[in-house]
Amino acid sequence: MNGRRSPFMKTKNLMVLQERDKKIITLCHDYHFLSQEQIRLLAGFGCYARTNIRLRKLFDNEYLSRRFLPVFQGRSRILYFLGPRGAEIISEKSGIDSLKIKQKRKQLLEIKNFSLPHYLLINEFRLAFSLAAKNKPEISLKSWKTQKEIPLRLEEKEFYPDAYFIYGYREKLYSLFLEIDRSTETNKRFQGKVENYLKYGFDGYYRRQSGFQFFRVMIVCPSVARLKNLKKLIEQKTDKMFWLAVQGDISPEKILTRIWQRPAKDSVFSLLED
Repeated sequence: MNGRRSPFMKTKNLMVLQERDKKIITLCHDYHFLSQEQIRLLAGFGCYARTNIRLRKLFDNEYLSRRFLPVFQGRSRILYFLGPRGAEIISEKSGIDSLKIKQKRKQLLEIKNFSLPHYLLINEFRLAFSLAAKNKPEISLKSWKTQKEIPLRLEEKEFYPDAYFIYGYREKLYSLFLEIDRSTETNKRFQGKVENYLKYGFDGYYRRQSGFQFFRVMIVCPSVARLKNLKKLIEQKTDKMFWLAVQGDISPEKILTRIWQRPAKDSVFSLLED
């Protein structure tokens, strides 16, 4: 024994719930799964040690729960999500029926381990955009919805983006769908997804269901090679609506800048331009 507490076991660790603790609980509810580093950035902790101490107390007192993301080498990565007592805090704060919150928490428990990295990548995008917007008061994130919250309905079927968000910039609203690509889809399946978005936009479904006329589809790719391949596939269908970037460029410093490629265009673009 080396004296270190197991990350899998709770201990007696009494605490007085503070406002920052409630913020962390709310963040875990909103984002579904968060790593320690993501929580540190979102909650404004100055150092890792204080973050760890607080997260440990929230876990020990069942305000947060943990999932473990397996890795090839070293210790598993800890992911935090809403705990049993945290559901009560969210219910009191939001007025949402606690049974609905507990049901959503149960769904998170049932998610398979192989899906967890996908959730983290979605959160990395949201986190990067949120932190970038903090430094630009002319930008405001109006809403953010993920996966099952936003079924896109065509006449004969539904399909689900990874996220949908709206932001304001210089008195204009922009609506975007997010697709995180992990190189697991075949070319045929990806082109089917492109066709769904084209039908959803150009056949008027989006306007009727949302009141907005236009949207962008943001695709985040794991590599430059994958981006080039997807861009060619999109160009076989359209030169509109789709924006692509590499995962390594999705950071608070870069996300709003000229990292985005568009079909049938050689230059790169910023999210702050039309």
